[in-house]
Amino acid sequence: MKEWLKKRLPPSMMRAYYRLRRHLEDWRNARRTPQEVFSEIYKDAKWGKFGHKPFHSGSGSASNEVVGPYVDRLGAYLRDRGPCVVVDLGCGDFTVGQHLVPYCSQYVGVDVVPNLISYLRSTVRNHRVNFLQLDIADGDLPQGDVCLIRQVFQHLSNQQILRVLKKLGQYQAVFVTEHYPVDGSVVVPNLDRVHGSAIRLYDNS
Repeated sequence: MKEWLKKRLPPSMMRAYYRLRRHLEDWRNARRTPQEVFSEIYKDAKWGKFGHKPFHSGSGSASNEVVGPYVDRLGAYLRDRGPCVVVDLGCGDFTVGQHLVPYCSQYVGVDVVPNLISYLRSTVRNHRVNFLQLDIADGDLPQGDVCLIRQVFQHLSNQQILRVLKKLGQYQAVFVTEHYPVDGSVVVPNLDRVHGSAIRLYDNS
């Protein structure tokens, strides 16, 4: 259906269609917990698929153009810092985190989706790696030295983000990484949204 519409509707109408679809999704998600919402996202492969893996966190975790520089910078920082416990809030499918494990004394991956965490626990065999199922906005965050929050806040509401930020003081260093609108565009700072698959970038925020 989506491909049929793309071929027959002008771009302006397609943009209106996507806006309407996002509004309907936001209305539905506002009535569900993050665990329910993000479990469905992975179940329905709303962020795409990667080979035969049952979970995929999207192009932002699979594209080497995006992941490569991130891993290089963080890897260099962690190597220079020395052995430390890294807490990855919103670890997703572990595609990115796996590259940082060699620089950690311990890696703790956190995600809200129970089936995803169960899968990672059953497939990742490394005594330095641990996975924890947790809603980072409402639960107690695990202890550690360095905290990573990569492309996570863009999927949460402002209130959820604020609840997480208040708990980050327990870490010695925190790295928050997000999409940013194109330079020169009219940017709307901190536009609120409902937790879900879409991100603020679509609204230049």
